Amino acid sequence: MSPSRRPSLFALPVSRPVGTLVILVTMVVVGVISYARLPLQMLPSGVQGSRFTVWISHPGSSAAENVDKVARPLEEQLRTLADVDNVYTTCRQGSVRLRVQFNSSGDLQLAKAELRDRIERARPEMPDSVERIRIWSSDDGDMPIMWFAVTVADGTPEEDIDRLIEQRIQRPLEATDGVSRAQIWGMLEDSVRILLDEERVKAARLDTGEVIRRLSADNFAKPLGEVTDGERRFLLRSDMRFQDLEEIEDYPIGNGLRLADVAEVARIKAAGERLTRIDGRYAYYGMIQKEGTANVVETSKRIHDVIERIDADPALGGGFGVTIFFDQAEFIRSSLAQLESTAIWGGGLAILVLFAFLRRLRTTLVVALSIPISILLALTWEHFSGGTFNVLTMTGLTLALGMLVDNSVVVIENIARLRARGLSPLRAAVAGVSDVGLAVALATLTSVVVFMPLIFMIGNNQMRVFLSAMGIPLCSALIASLLVALVFMPVLAGRAQGERPAFVRALERPLAAIVAVPVRALAHAVGLVRLAGWGLVWLVHR
Repeated sequence: MSPSRRPSLFALPVSRPVGTLVILVTMVVVGVISYARLPLQMLPSGVQGSRFTVWISHPGSSAAENVDKVARPLEEQLRTLADVDNVYTTCRQGSVRLRVQFNSSGDLQLAKAELRDRIERARPEMPDSVERIRIWSSDDGDMPIMWFAVTVADGTPEEDIDRLIEQRIQRPLEATDGVSRAQIWGMLEDSVRILLDEERVKAARLDTGEVIRRLSADNFAKPLGEVTDGERRFLLRSDMRFQDLEEIEDYPIGNGLRLADVAEVARIKAAGERLTRIDGRYAYYGMIQKEGTANVVETSKRIHDVIERIDADPALGGGFGVTIFFDQAEFIRSSLAQLESTAIWGGGLAILVLFAFLRRLRTTLVVALSIPISILLALTWEHFSGGTFNVLTMTGLTLALGMLVDNSVVVIENIARLRARGLSPLRAAVAGVSDVGLAVALATLTSVVVFMPLIFMIGNNQMRVFLSAMGIPLCSALIASLLVALVFMPVLAGRAQGERPAFVRALERPLAAIVAVPVRALAHAVGLVRLAGWGLVWLVHR
């Protein structure tokens, strides 16, 4: 059957060029919008999973006691969580720290709720002396997303500095969406000191050790159990801690005396261990850690907005300033920008090679369009599938650059061949893509199928996420290039063929000579290899 009479589904887009081009432009616009809205990230979500840090305060305890009475009951409860991958426990004198890592990138809030539930189940098995239990949605080993300093102007009242930093700077930063913890070092904690008067203690004949033991025993908070009333359940807890300085001063110490009769009770700042100055001004330095699944770039942007509001806060009176030393988001942006620049250079070199071999300017430009269009369609898939634009995504797209033009080159060369045989542009476009459509589709699908086992048949979840982040953009770009070559390229190719411009004809002879050099070198190399092979065969059979 001749090409002119061969029925083909490819005749529809070629016969409706306006509608086909409208669809193409729409897809390109959607791709540009998707690229602009893709969240930036260094690595894809799920490479490290959701991670949490649990800190348990147990004052007066030894490390060995914390192992038996605090860490083990909690670890036994954590074993009942299906998605927990690793639990790292560190027991010290007075505290226990657990780093819990989940093996998936599921719902962060659900994982945190399940972790809290297991902690509450283990709480009755812990000693009553266990005080605070804190949970952060990050790993202590994670790199902070930001290092910063808070500078204080000279003349700011010292009694207000720590209060303003905690209430007006630290708390707004910790309340930012995506922030797990904001730590600021240099602030002095308030402490209550009981300054005994040695002469009065001797005159009252008091046993200082006994007074200290009584104060410790009477300053406590402990659960007392629960009371059930019908369908209601009440948890009982005794809180006998001192509420203010007056209660401590009125504490009876025997012989009709109060603590205030033999001592002075005062709230003072703890002694400072370090001093920081920046540009001659007193400063406090701190760091910010993000939640396990939060996006670094988006979180950093929200932190910058909060810092701008802090600088304009009238309660600070202009006496405080926040200086950022390190921002991980800037590192991510620069890394992705470098990869984008590399991809642009690679695409430009591919176009130059195409022009050197095709020696047709309009044909080269039409084929070159398949690169940005295919990449935009791949990014559209990433956006609507909930993906991110990260280093692995950019690596996959960069690896696909050289293969994106293969389909279009085959199609457009076949169309050009049929045009040279005298077919009209419309008939040549339909017949050309029909002749090679099946072969082009099979060649592309075999390249895509190679990545399927790597993406879906790996037992290690982290490795699967790693390969998927690189393989899925590559495969989607190849499928997009197949769509462009079979649907859109014939419409453009049928109208791109024509008489070559004069300057292209002038360059044709030099370009042909240049292109012939590597072709001849390759032919000579193949000939030498064949000659060497026959030489080895002759030596073996000699």
